[in-house]
Amino acid sequence: MMPDGDRLDAVRAAHGLAAEWLLEAQALITGEFRAPVTGVTAGTETAAWDELHVLGCLSLALDPMDDGPDPAARRNDRLARLLTDPIEVAFTSATGEAPRIERLCLDEIVAAAREHRATIRRLVDAYRAAVRFVEADLDRLRRDVADPRLRAGAADRGATAPDVPAVRLAGLEREAAADPVGCARPGPWRDALAGLADDLAAVRRALAPATDDPDRLTSGERRLRSSVERLRGLAAEAAREGLGDGGDPVAALDVDGLLARAAAARTASPNGSAGPVGPVGPVGSVGPAGPPGELEAALDGAADQVDAARRRLRGRCHLELGGRLEAYRQRAADEGRAEHPDLEQSYREARDRLRPDRFAVTAASRAVRAYQQAVNEVTR
Repeated sequence: MMPDGDRLDAVRAAHGLAAEWLLEAQALITGEFRAPVTGVTAGTETAAWDELHVLGCLSLALDPMDDGPDPAARRNDRLARLLTDPIEVAFTSATGEAPRIERLCLDEIVAAAREHRATIRRLVDAYRAAVRFVEADLDRLRRDVADPRLRAGAADRGATAPDVPAVRLAGLEREAAADPVGCARPGPWRDALAGLADDLAAVRRALAPATDDPDRLTSGERRLRSSVERLRGLAAEAAREGLGDGGDPVAALDVDGLLARAAAARTASPNGSAGPVGPVGPVGSVGPAGPPGELEAALDGAADQVDAARRRLRGRCHLELGGRLEAYRQRAADEGRAEHPDLEQSYREARDRLRPDRFAVTAASRAVRAYQQAVNEVTR
């Protein structure tokens, strides 16, 4: 049996750890949950405060109180009870109910305090990740909604369509501020993101010049436009799932200038086909003169570059999702829960969605997110 002096030193050391963890966890919670929240986020905040309360009860149970204002007899009684094993822990509640009393050995109290501290950190980390996730989505949408080309074109035509995405964006921002954790999950908010992307696409179509008549496009224009549409569709899909860097992959390729030249050449041609265009350099850099075939070659070359960009973006999404999945798999393993039946089934489903022959960004992302949520639930 441990001598009384050593025992008391161990209790004081354990209390120092628990008190340190308590202050750290309190700072985490108060530092993150500053604004009023609702929905799933409110539940996350409540869970964090509940965990902090339990951590406080564990810390209090180890407090020797040997330097306080209490009478010596009370302090001596307190110290005597701490020298026994197990130690009495009173878990109080905020509802005024009688405390729940448990008797735990010193090592059990320290282990429990460590686990509640870890749970608080996981809850705060999940909140932070959700905030980053939805803010990344909103930043991309803000750039699109504020696109001066859309607004200038709408003003020239007397259109009010750009106001529709702006109103939708304002609503999404309010929802995200109130419940970022809920908005990061599949559901109405993510569906609204897709709806806003559709609105923006509709504005672009409405503002497209008359020379975009599909019946008059050359084969090169059709192919390039199709490639651009597929790349932008994939980029929008990736953005909705928080993948990629959020930039416009088409902008870096500068295909708009090439398509504009092709449209101008077609408009100037008596038969409506693309006429002579000069030497072809990088994408979009077509000179003032040259054989007609060079324009089609430039369009085909640009389409090849766009298709390559789409393959790169798809590969990047696959790599990011695979990394997320394995990171959460490792976390489950660290907690000794990797073989949990629910986790194992969810993991297999996510791995199946990541197979190269059937990989689709949205389906794979939702499968990975389902596994993440399952890990969070099992390891709480």
